[in-house]
Amino acid sequence: MRTQPRFAPVRRAATDARALIAIALALSLAACSKPAAAPEPVRAVRTLTVAAGQAGGVADYAGEVRARVESRLGFRVAGKMVSRPADLGDSVKAGQILASLDPQDLRRGQDAVRSAVQAARANHDQALADFKRYKDLRDQGFISAAELERRDKHPEGGAGAVRAGPGAGRRAEQPGPLEHLGG
Repeated sequence: MRTQPRFAPVRRAATDARALIAIALALSLAACSKPAAAPEPVRAVRTLTVAAGQAGGVADYAGEVRARVESRLGFRVAGKMVSRPADLGDSVKAGQILASLDPQDLRRGQDAVRSAVQAARANHDQALADFKRYKDLRDQGFISAAELERRDKHPEGGAGAVRAGPGAGRRAEQPGPLEHLGG
C-alpha cells in the first residue's frame, strides 16, 4: 500500500488556487480589450449623368418686386375711408381718384377748425381789451410800467393764433383735395 505524502492536500489546494487566479486574470484581461470596430455605414450618393442639354439650370431667388417710381400719397385730414376705386397693382392715370373719405368726418374736422379759429379770435380780442384797460390804468398811475409791459406780450401771442387760424380753416374747407385722394 502506498501512502500519500503528508503535504498532498496542501499542494492540491495551491494548484487549484493558481488555476483560479489564471482564469480570473484571463477574464479580466479579456474585459479590458478594445471592442471590435463597427463596420462603416453605407452612405447614399446622388449621381447625375452629364448630358449636352442640361447646361444652364434654373435658379431660384427670393425678393420683392416694386415699381421704379413710388408715390407716397395720403390724406391731409383724418377720417374714415369710404371708397377705394383703385386697387393694389392697378394702372392709374393723372387725376384719377384713388380713395375717398367720409364727407361727415371731413365736415366735423372743418367745424373743429372753424371753432378753433373763433376761439383764437375771441382770446385775441379779450387780450387787446385787457391791454387797453391796463394801459389806461398805467396812465392814471394805478399799475407799474413793468406790469403794463408784461401784459403787452399777451395780445401778440393771440394775434399769431388768429393769423394761423384762417389759413388752417381755408385748408380744411377745400373739399376736392382733402376729400378725395387722386393720382
